[in-house]
Amino acid sequence: MYNNKRGQAALEFLMTYGWAILSAIIVIGALGSYFYINDGGTDRVIINEPFSGLASQVNATHVILEIENKVSWDLTSVAVNVSGAGCTETTIGDMPSSTTASIVRIPCSGISGSNFRGDITIKYLKPGSSLEQKATGQVSGPVA
Repeated sequence: MYNNKRGQAALEFLMTYGWAILSAIIVIGALGSYFYINDGGTDRVIINEPFSGLASQVNATHVILEIENKVSWDLTSVAVNVSGAGCTETTIGDMPSSTTASIVRIPCSGISGSNFRGDITIKYLKPGSSLEQKATGQVSGPVA
């Protein structure tokens, strides 16, 4: 009779852990489905300051970005590159402050598949400085 009580205590102990693990799995699953991002449906471009990515489009030979300078001074020697698809760095030159957006066509040789995702690197100079600055970002979307 003494062994039955030990077995019951062990079973209750394991059941408690089982319910805790099951609850954790349900919470993780709910959070995962809530924060799920589908990159295949729409074009998306995110670029860090001092730039803003307004729009993007990807086709078999180019990544096209619409970029805006969000600071109150002109930026010089601006060059844009996208990694991950054999893209060639494209030089914009000077970008005036917050007046109009620049459309940049970056030639790429390795875009394939139905969805594209790449990392953006923008190199630029601030006024009166000779130190190169960098801004990074990401672009993703379907290949047209």
